[in-house]
Amino acid sequence: MSTGEHGGDGYPGLALLHPAPAVAFALVVLNDLWLKPHHPGWLSGKLSDLGLCFLLPVFLVALWEWGAWGLYRLRGRGLWRAGAAVNGGACLLAAGYFAALQLWSGAAVLHVTVLHRLVPGRGFAVTPDPSDLMALIIVPVAFFHLYRRRRQESS
Repeated sequence: MSTGEHGGDGYPGLALLHPAPAVAFALVVLNDLWLKPHHPGWLSGKLSDLGLCFLLPVFLVALWEWGAWGLYRLRGRGLWRAGAAVNGGACLLAAGYFAALQLWSGAAVLHVTVLHRLVPGRGFAVTPDPSDLMALIIVPVAFFHLYRRRRQESS
């Protein structure tokens, strides 16, 4: 996945172009737009949480890579690439954010307010539920995905 233009270092945000984040995104969208409204219940309440706990760390790493690439113009030397510290930090940040949404109603209100500003006209709701914290078991899977992607690109 490398070209001479990029010094053999791939592209910023490449982890998002893997099938696993695409499946996680599709799961969240399908669940939120169809399954929850037509078949509400325990399962539809947890599926988006699982998808988000995988997708959010991968998205945060992609944001970091795009920002480092664009801000520092280090593309040719590959210095924009996320290493283990960035991958781990993204996973911890995502887990903390998700936990805050489930444990603190203020975080849920702020989250929904931001979503309403970003996507006007779409109804968003977050109901804090400590049982949703079980979805955090997926965050290490996201870390492994990022780690494996990094190793495959560097070989």
